[in-house]
Amino acid sequence: MQSLAHHRHHKWQSRAIALILLMLLPALAFSKTAPNLEITGNASEAVTHNIQALIDLSRYPCHPPQAQYGLIRRQIIANSTGALQAMGYYDSLLNLSTDENSNCVSFTLDVNTGPPVILTHLKVEITGDAAQDPAFSTLLEKTQLAIGQRLQHDRYSNLKKSLQQHLISRGYVQGELTVHTLEVDTKQHRASITLHVDSGPRYHFGEISLAGSVLERSRVNAYVSFQEGEPYDSGRMLQTQQAFLGAGYFSAVQVQKGKPNDTTRRIPVSITLTDNNRWSLLTGIGVSTDTGPRVRLGVENRRVNEAGHRFRAETELSKVQQGAGASYQIPLKDPLHERLDLHTSFINENTDSNENERWSTGADYIVELENHWVATTSLEFLRETYQIADQVDQAELLIPGFQLSRVKADDPVYPTFGWRLSTAMRFATQSLSSTADFFQFTSGAKILFPLLGGRVLMRTDLGYTEVTDVTELPASIRFFAGGDSSVRGFAYDSLGPEDSNGEVIGGRNQATGSLEYDHLLTEKWHLAVFTDAGNAFNEFDEFEARHSAGLGIRWRSPLGPIRLDMARAVDEHRDWRVHLSMGPDL
Repeated sequence: MQSLAHHRHHKWQSRAIALILLMLLPALAFSKTAPNLEITGNASEAVTHNIQALIDLSRYPCHPPQAQYGLIRRQIIANSTGALQAMGYYDSLLNLSTDENSNCVSFTLDVNTGPPVILTHLKVEITGDAAQDPAFSTLLEKTQLAIGQRLQHDRYSNLKKSLQQHLISRGYVQGELTVHTLEVDTKQHRASITLHVDSGPRYHFGEISLAGSVLERSRVNAYVSFQEGEPYDSGRMLQTQQAFLGAGYFSAVQVQKGKPNDTTRRIPVSITLTDNNRWSLLTGIGVSTDTGPRVRLGVENRRVNEAGHRFRAETELSKVQQGAGASYQIPLKDPLHERLDLHTSFINENTDSNENERWSTGADYIVELENHWVATTSLEFLRETYQIADQVDQAELLIPGFQLSRVKADDPVYPTFGWRLSTAMRFATQSLSSTADFFQFTSGAKILFPLLGGRVLMRTDLGYTEVTDVTELPASIRFFAGGDSSVRGFAYDSLGPEDSNGEVIGGRNQATGSLEYDHLLTEKWHLAVFTDAGNAFNEFDEFEARHSAGLGIRWRSPLGPIRLDMARAVDEHRDWRVHLSMGPDL
């Protein structure tokens, strides 16, 4: 039987490896179907890109008829001239040649940009109430136009557009751009820009009407980020709409400005809300190597009462973990940034290193600070029965805790730059009806940034526990390493201090980290290489990092990123392990 199981194990691994290799095969390259354009000469990379952006040869066949060659040449010269002038080069020399002997006709454009046009005069004048508006001052400080620099038409156009958008978005109903001139002296290679904005008076928010929700009016008003009489700002209207949509109470939100009143200089605003269904069914499926397939079922009451309280009950089942829980959420004075969560759960967990049943109940006070950090103050009661190696025991702990966390990313689903930081502490003491004394500190960091057309992801997780005897702690408080989000190449929770029989029993401390690089293959698929290291341990002088390395594939699925990795230990002989996981990068 052992031999048969061993054979099946290797057969499954072979299939997994074959699947990954197939996924890594590059997409078939398509043959060229249009003429090629090569640009030579002294044009900078930015100028070359601008020329290429304005010349589209894709509508022509690979070998155009002779009658079209003149049209194509005129198009290339005309569009190149326009692209060069837009970048400040009005005195360029262009030489176009054609190669018809290749598989597909090729055009070579040799560019001598000539001397650039320099901006020698720049005057931007703002009159009216906008002259005292900091938003306009900030806009002018950030403009990329500057005397002594090469003229770039897009920067001039962007400044004009931004000035006009500021007039509209900040309530200058009567404002206009009265003067906007760009003069170019092609002989002297210099340019002059003059802009004059007459904003007129700034209007203010008028009457704010709210309709469409059964929630208490005071609760709904808490999501409105402006008041009647304040200076008008469309950005605050958008912020209000996003706050309503993010609250989860509403299925649709319309925030509309009314007709400005020129006498009172007020702009009325109407807000129409459509309530979400009170009850919703929660379902979800997932899979990872750590837990295997998992199913989540639950129910949520989004609106227990008019004060906006919420209730949720759900259960999750997997090979490793089975559990059920319920939570009751109470929004506080600032419902967008402050709430109280009451929760209870029962979980049965069975891993290679331990078995435990734990029941917990507690409360979390969660507040988002002005600097966007989220602070969570918690109090939890935990009763856990556990078996680790030959130890069978039960613990009862009353655990106060505090956590700070923040996530910042340029995209919530697939960021190219961002970071996540968190730090937490919790403790228990026998003087507060606990069966053990301990203090535990954890911190985690992850940073993601672009490099060479791909992304670098770095992660570190640290943990420290002050306790007299680690065996006094239940399994869920001890540290283990290994698994999909720890040290890949090792099984889930398979690393840590061992007893005299060689069985992993968990430790006081942990330190793990990862360095990963992924690169775009197609719009949805990415190739990744990585290395992980770390372990759980008791004493710092006993720390022995375990290392692994591997490669993987990433799929940007509609449900979020899905990762398939192959990894193995690099400091000892072990088989390759396949890791499958899903979830956000940060």
